[in-house]
Amino acid sequence: MTIPAADAKAQYSAIVLGATGNVGGRIVRLLIDSPLCGKVVVVTRRKTDAFTGPKVSEVVVDMARLGEALAPHARGIDIALAAFGVGKGTAKMSEEELRKIEVTYPREFFRAAKAGGVRVCGVMTAVGADPNAGMKYLKIIGEKEKAVESVGFDFLGVYRPSVILGNSNTPGVLGTLMPLLDWALPSKYRSIHKNDLARAMVAQSEKAYLAIAQGKAPREATVKILEYREMKPFFVEGTAKMSAEP
Repeated sequence: MTIPAADAKAQYSAIVLGATGNVGGRIVRLLIDSPLCGKVVVVTRRKTDAFTGPKVSEVVVDMARLGEALAPHARGIDIALAAFGVGKGTAKMSEEELRKIEVTYPREFFRAAKAGGVRVCGVMTAVGADPNAGMKYLKIIGEKEKAVESVGFDFLGVYRPSVILGNSNTPGVLGTLMPLLDWALPSKYRSIHKNDLARAMVAQSEKAYLAIAQGKAPREATVKILEYREMKPFFVEGTAKMSAEP
């Protein structure tokens, strides 16, 4: 998204959960590069030093005390983004384990963010998410969406990718076949590159932030579901060539 010169001074701060993952890592780098972002708080379970620069601060937390640990770091933050989840191995996990990672942790993260003043939120889920779904994973991801929505942000973007390309958790065969089959699939099931997904999450959040900063946002809280078609306008030409980037 091109930032008008008049808006260049309207800098925001952001906090990110899942920064060590494929999509989350790309989100952090986009925030570091954004002229609108003045500060990035990276939340991790262990010290990584993966991101450096004057904008970045890394907060190592005990996930069992996530909300409490984040409280002092979430004050004054404008945008909260979460690209956090299990990745591989969901079939082998119990519902209780899966729900803790996919629902409890993101909910506590966003509650702390809301308490700190965050008004714009973005969360990565999955296409087909539905709390009434018969499939365990999609049911719990649907619960995740409802849990985050209940926190009550001014703007909530729910990003529902299908197969994520350039993702180490995506089987190689699937990553090769999906782009060949995309033309035959309904748009929401089309594959999306991790860099495009991250770009959509950052760009849509910046757009929502600017609307709020300029007093142009709706008076009621807004929840926007973004599947492939809604995310596509934010894609960057030549994304596939960026797959080697962190």
